[in-house]
Amino acid sequence: MRSVIYLVVLLCTGCVKTAGIPPADLTLSSFALSANNLFTAHFSSTVDLQNAFNDYEKSNQLTPTLICSLNRDMDFSSEHSIAVIAEGRVKASSQARPNYKFSSGLIFYYTNSNGTQRDLNDYDAIKPFLASQASIPCKVRITAYGYEAYYTNTLFIPARIMIEQIFR
Repeated sequence: MRSVIYLVVLLCTGCVKTAGIPPADLTLSSFALSANNLFTAHFSSTVDLQNAFNDYEKSNQLTPTLICSLNRDMDFSSEHSIAVIAEGRVKASSQARPNYKFSSGLIFYYTNSNGTQRDLNDYDAIKPFLASQASIPCKVRITAYGYEAYYTNTLFIPARIMIEQIFR
């Protein structure tokens, strides 16, 4: 039975396609504490992130996620876990299509060596990661069944802005 499962998994990995979505460039508009006590990044995109798979592949997608690496780890692939991250769901700023302005309320996490995550919204613990670099790399990840995860080009949030907002 186990060998059948492995065979099915192996065969299905060949079924995964790369989406024909163009590389999206992201531009930061603002970074501030929002009403829900999350630090929110507002940004624009050259691609409608809420509808990218529908627009380019005629396929449904899951909610996009903004992922920011706080420890200089630039490997944003699905097979890799960044140890210290800020991440949040991406929401369109308006209901009108196409959507090119978005926001994401970020939650900060630390991944333990055994793969479990713990909430790292202890901002004093985050400060050394932010202070040690000029900018924080972020990407939006979008997933859809049958496709490899799609990642935008890198958005760099100046660490100085994050520090100013978190430690006001």
